[in-house]
Amino acid sequence: MRFRFLNYQSRSGKLRRVLLHLLFWSIFLGAQWYFNLVSFNNLRSTPAAYLYPIRITVCLMMVYYPLIYFVIPEFFARKKYFKGILASLLLVVLYAVIDAGWEMSILNACRECMETLKDQQPSYYNYLQRGSLNVILTRIASLGVIYQLLLLMALPVGIKISTAYLRQRVTTLQLAKENVELEFNFLKSQIHPHFLFNTLNNIYALILKNKKEQSAETVARLANFMRYSLYQDEKENTIGKEIQLLKDYIELEKIRLNHTLVNFNYEVDDASVAFPPLLFMPVVENAFKFCVEETGKVSWISIQLNLKNKNLYCKVSNTCKKNMPAKGGIGLENIQKRLNYYYADNYSFETKSGQHLFTVITNINLSKK
Repeated sequence: MRFRFLNYQSRSGKLRRVLLHLLFWSIFLGAQWYFNLVSFNNLRSTPAAYLYPIRITVCLMMVYYPLIYFVIPEFFARKKYFKGILASLLLVVLYAVIDAGWEMSILNACRECMETLKDQQPSYYNYLQRGSLNVILTRIASLGVIYQLLLLMALPVGIKISTAYLRQRVTTLQLAKENVELEFNFLKSQIHPHFLFNTLNNIYALILKNKKEQSAETVARLANFMRYSLYQDEKENTIGKEIQLLKDYIELEKIRLNHTLVNFNYEVDDASVAFPPLLFMPVVENAFKFCVEETGKVSWISIQLNLKNKNLYCKVSNTCKKNMPAKGGIGLENIQKRLNYYYADNYSFETKSGQHLFTVITNINLSKK
């Protein structure tokens, strides 16, 4: 069933493209006919007024489709320039032959057309009397046919290039979105294994110490955290839910800390503001990971989060080993990529490293997402 559905989608897409092409050439034909009627063309009152537009449109199609769908992708796109130029010249010659032969056939079959040319354009009439071969050769030699083709091809080729660029742009944006989603899923997979292992060890220790209430509370927090990180819909996530996630994570991590002081302060004027899930998770996780407890030294983690008028400020600081690199690791690189994806130029992200202190400061204008 799935294969048939995809096949149907493919057929419907091709049918749509064919209809769009037919619509374009119909408009092009109508425009050529209209210009013939409103111009100072001496043949506008003869049958050539509607036969010429048909000739021009069909001959142009005979050059356009082989050039766009065969010559350019098969030769020029593959850097086979000699073959590409040769094929293009053959198309020009083919166009000149068919166009001149068709024009001669129209005029020879239309006595009124020939009489009009003889009376009002005698020089062009005498030129046509030289024969089809002479007309074709002179048009090619004078480069008139190339100039004519360039003028006529400008519109369809321009539309083709524009639509191809737009399709490529959409594809690039879609790939960028998929890449961010893959990195997000990879980030979640990074968080779960070691965090889950540590938390289960903490629960095991609490059970051995017969701390039933704390064990039950820890299991509940862990379940909420896992449910959120696995199933939370990005479109439905809010800053309020993200804060609750951080609170659960902090409480779970605090169980294994003996002497580290952890302080989480937040002030939010609107908890319903949309926010990407797990965005600050790598920063908070790194704070717990690199905050090393040493005998005789004070270790602490400070998390401050403020949201006012959709301006979000988040500062995460922690004590750490001496001379910790300010650049950070994969987690901090991931958060910068996600910030750039979601907020483009409407954010700032800064890391600071002191002698025994590491700080990450993020500012986001959520109103310009």
